[in-house]
Amino acid sequence: MFSVFQRMVLVFILSTTIVQVGRGQLQVTTGHGAEELLQMLLGQGVVVSNVTSVGLIATENPEVWQAGKFFNGIVAGIGIDSGLLLTSGDALLAIGPNNNGGDGIPTLNGGDLDLGAIIGTITEDACILEFDFVPMYDTIAFRYSFASEEYNDFVNGGVNDVFAFFITGPNPSGGTYDKFNIAIIPKTSVPVSINTLNNGNNSAGSPNCRGNGPCEYCQYYVDNCIYGSPIEYDGYTTVLTAMAVVVPCQSYHLKIAIADGGDEVYDSGVFLEAGSFSSPGVALEPVYSTPGGAPFAVEGCTQADLKVTLPFALPATSWVVFDSITGSATNGVDYNLINDSVMFLPNQITTTIPIIPVYDAQTEGDENIYIYLSNQVGCAGVNLQRTEILLHDFIPVEIGSDTAVCEGTQVTFNVGEVYKSYTWHDGTHGQTWTSSGLPPGGQVSIAVEDSWGCTSSDTLQLTVHERPVVNPIRHD
Repeated sequence: MFSVFQRMVLVFILSTTIVQVGRGQLQVTTGHGAEELLQMLLGQGVVVSNVTSVGLIATENPEVWQAGKFFNGIVAGIGIDSGLLLTSGDALLAIGPNNNGGDGIPTLNGGDLDLGAIIGTITEDACILEFDFVPMYDTIAFRYSFASEEYNDFVNGGVNDVFAFFITGPNPSGGTYDKFNIAIIPKTSVPVSINTLNNGNNSAGSPNCRGNGPCEYCQYYVDNCIYGSPIEYDGYTTVLTAMAVVVPCQSYHLKIAIADGGDEVYDSGVFLEAGSFSSPGVALEPVYSTPGGAPFAVEGCTQADLKVTLPFALPATSWVVFDSITGSATNGVDYNLINDSVMFLPNQITTTIPIIPVYDAQTEGDENIYIYLSNQVGCAGVNLQRTEILLHDFIPVEIGSDTAVCEGTQVTFNVGEVYKSYTWHDGTHGQTWTSSGLPPGGQVSIAVEDSWGCTSSDTLQLTVHERPVVNPIRHD
């Protein structure tokens, strides 16, 4: 465990390294109230109220703000372009270049008991944003990245900063969420923290602050111990998703909190993506392959794909179940059989279901498929989202049956249907062809293409009989 004195000495020791970078600088603005910060976080499908905050401004110095808005995050390397930033010190210290091995400002704001319960020690300099919300659908989520000056020197050092996203409200699986922390490492129940997500620490007095292993979920960790980096924090997580399954239209409370743990020396921050706190529904969209952007699939020629998109990636295998599949087209008869559900693998957002029309050579007119999916709308009732997929007939070309004619007789073959183009066996074009003799091999053939790029052909055998010779009967 490191003492406060050791940590302060290391600020100087770790402030120099030989690596430099040249990405664009992170931008941070302060002076924003709780309502304004929350509005930047909000996305679709949630209604919020009762917004409160603790520690947005430092008690020690009212010119120091622990919270702010950030911009240019993608260019700077954080993986999130813009959003709000909550810190355990000065929000402006997040701005690079990273030229200090351990920046931090004590704010003299108090700690938080809920955060202290996670790490088992006292907390200080807490910054908290909390509010009530009502979700429209059955899941809420938002994207974030946690960063800290305590990386990598104080991994497992015993005085780590702490953050959490506490949700309170009905649990669809039974009971209630009671300040349940949803800031967890993907595919685990392990809270995200400096001690649980890192690439090890380095020994005190090391010439740089890079982690020496072992890896603890380090696939989600970015080592930022690079002199001149556009972000001051020495390490941060990749962009993670906080998610909770909820009951639509019920009231919940969310507490977003961060604090120094054990001392006030180094700063940490959590970047929350703008517009990402949302509760959207599943989206259904037909995608057609018919040329020219035609909004239908053609029998025996083209297909449609039903694109199913989740609002965000889920950490476990999940299913979307359709309420019904109806329409004038019959499932398994007019198109290849499709299931009434679709599976998503962990972290998969989009999948497609092929809709392949069955060619039946019948003129039935356009047919449709209706796929229904329940979505909660406005918390006033259940709305069945209906997606329509159209199937279009393709009529094959026909020029008739094999034909026999007498020598010297002209015969005209006519294509009854209208197509975009016609090509006869002799290279001529048009809807009709008139014989002027026996074609090679006696075969008359036609190839056609319709407006959707679908092709068809037909061939018949033309037989020419010699005319009978009539010899007059002589009567002597």
